[in-house]
Amino acid sequence: MLVEDENVVAADIQECVKGLGYEVAGAAATGTEALRLAVDTMPDLVLMDIKLKGALDGIDVAGALYGQLKIPVVYLTAHADAEILERARQTAPSGYVLKPFDDRTLRTAIELAFDRHRRERQLIDGGQRMAAAIGSIDEAVIVTGESGQVALMNRVAEDLTGWTEEEALGKPVGEVFTILNALTGAPQASPIGRVFREGVAVCLGNSLGDGLGNSLGDGLGSDVVLLGRHGARHLIQGSATPVRDGGTHAVGVCLLFRAPSRRTADEPWGAPDHGAANRLQILGRLTAAVAQEFSRLLEAGPGRNRAARLANRLLEFSRRQPAPPAYLDLNELIAGLDDLLQCALGDGIALQLILGPAASAKADPGRIELILMQLALAACDAAFSGQFSIETSTVSSEDAGDSYATLSVTPAAVGRDLPAIDEIVRHSPGEIRLSVEDGALKIYLPAALP
Repeated sequence: MLVEDENVVAADIQECVKGLGYEVAGAAATGTEALRLAVDTMPDLVLMDIKLKGALDGIDVAGALYGQLKIPVVYLTAHADAEILERARQTAPSGYVLKPFDDRTLRTAIELAFDRHRRERQLIDGGQRMAAAIGSIDEAVIVTGESGQVALMNRVAEDLTGWTEEEALGKPVGEVFTILNALTGAPQASPIGRVFREGVAVCLGNSLGDGLGNSLGDGLGSDVVLLGRHGARHLIQGSATPVRDGGTHAVGVCLLFRAPSRRTADEPWGAPDHGAANRLQILGRLTAAVAQEFSRLLEAGPGRNRAARLANRLLEFSRRQPAPPAYLDLNELIAGLDDLLQCALGDGIALQLILGPAASAKADPGRIELILMQLALAACDAAFSGQFSIETSTVSSEDAGDSYATLSVTPAAVGRDLPAIDEIVRHSPGEIRLSVEDGALKIYLPAALP
């Protein structure tokens, strides 16, 4: 659909668009007429002149079209001053074309807009199917599209931000997720822009790292306060992680955060220890990885069953709470993690599970899951290629007469110099030993004898 108030210009653009092989659903000369026509025709894309006659200009119309009808807009304008561009940016357009333009420029803008909108819709559709799982996660989750607009948020995020998901959908995330410097009270730059520019995860609050013993990027450099819609303030921790399209391109951002003041010290994962911090970072990255996988699986019908299973695995992982060591079947535990582990590893690394007989141990299953997920994410970060292997077995010490269930993770280089693993082990109840042997990182756990 075309919105242009100069008749001659409108006729030329329509001929150009038809010549490129697209159908023109209709043309409007005023903002009011454009809104009415859009409702009647529901076009796939709108080419919008910014300067229009009447009370509504093109920016007003574009905001309404995307906010209410989710129709993408490409601006056609001869006006490029900073004030107008800033207003236009707030509507999250799918592109800009400066007049005068040629056929090639217009074709490129249209094709890029269609591609961008398709990928955003995949993310939103995937997010809707994940909503049941993410809605039950005890941390706040907000997922954005490529344009930085809110595509999904869970009940905890609603509570902390003061926005309902229905109100927030389609709005710029900076409007919903407003953060301040905890020391000065000054507005803090949103991490979203940096995540898109650099393709890296960014830490929210300086008390958390990436789970690898380092800060995520440089982090935001200070403690962060979330300013709620109605003035409430919460000190938060968390991360902003890119959601990728299967390659290196970020098609969205996953914000996962918590307000420690809302947790009691005796609540599971509530105390501000390293185990809780590691879990929060790992869960944030897994949520982003699952959102990424959803957008791909939902393209094909057969992939939808796996998508639902993956959402259930994420929910199970998120609900796992620290517990005293108990007798568990390591083979069953690891086999149940296969989807999440592969999601964490990405497409370039194959997961191999070699499950030995009667691999039973006495351990906290939540801590074992954290260690394995940390190792898988570290392998992905290291751009390792090949197989990521987990093998279970049981060994006995002839001297001491002790028996151990072991997990051998290959390659061992993945597990070296990872302070996060040491932190998880150090704060784990019961006995966990780590050792690098024969090219593998071995995790020793007390065996559960029959």
